[in-house]
Amino acid sequence: MARKARKKKTKRARPDWLEHFSFRAAGMAALTMTLLGTTGWGIAVVHARSGAILAQHPTTTEFVWPSLPDAEQTWMGEALRDQIESMVEARLAGQSLDAKALASVGEMLEASGWFDSTPRIARTGDASISIGGAWREPACVLRSGKRDYALDWLGRPFPIDYPAGTSGMRVIIGAASNPPVSDVGVLNVMAPWPGDDVAAGLELLAPLLSEPYAAQVAGVDVSGYFTQGQLAIVTDRDTRVIWGGRYGEFIPGEATTEQKLGRLRSAAINPLFDSRIDSGADRLDISGEHLILDRTRQP
Repeated sequence: MARKARKKKTKRARPDWLEHFSFRAAGMAALTMTLLGTTGWGIAVVHARSGAILAQHPTTTEFVWPSLPDAEQTWMGEALRDQIESMVEARLAGQSLDAKALASVGEMLEASGWFDSTPRIARTGDASISIGGAWREPACVLRSGKRDYALDWLGRPFPIDYPAGTSGMRVIIGAASNPPVSDVGVLNVMAPWPGDDVAAGLELLAPLLSEPYAAQVAGVDVSGYFTQGQLAIVTDRDTRVIWGGRYGEFIPGEATTEQKLGRLRSAAINPLFDSRIDSGADRLDISGEHLILDRTRQP
């Protein structure tokens, strides 16, 4: 079988969290089914009757991978990129590179959970195509049982998950609901994770990541959202900063959002409290009129 013609890859830096990923077989069903029964690439000729251009050589696929902000590097690990490339090649194996085939690839990738919309597929030669589009941006992982599911900023899961605590990403913990599933019981990568608690956790996490103390933010604990109306910031020391109600909402009896942000900023530059947003405490409540510190180590 003819070997895939690959362009020489440039070594790209990438975050640790994509060095060890695991594809969810159920969630990737729409993609992995295309791998079954593929036997190789077709012989390339210009068909005298239909004019269809078949692959004379293995199809060369060039992706425009998602980039990190203000950089030309991608956050996708090499193994993940290779997996996506292989699935596209399997879908095109032995087919003419006509509009129907390219549309099929676009539909497959749109349903995969990696793109926000149908990607742009263009033939760049008799046996080459380019693929680009609006990729989903990873926001964090959500812990459910012993697994961490990667989510985008709309709360939709990616088709990957990790053993709890191994992704290297920020985490939402304490969600009340299970993963979204389709009618046939597989992970639904097109639907947001059910529950206002998850949406509220993402709403709080996003602005915190633009703050100078972002490195101290390890995630958001939403376990008290339905019972107490409270969200808590999880720090990199596994302490808790009680935030209170939903970000941006007026909650009677609570400090305003700007007051809470101001308290975090002040704590983060105060050397008397280790320049920590938790003020060196195991639990700091910034939600009310007064700050309450708890050093009993009970998150």
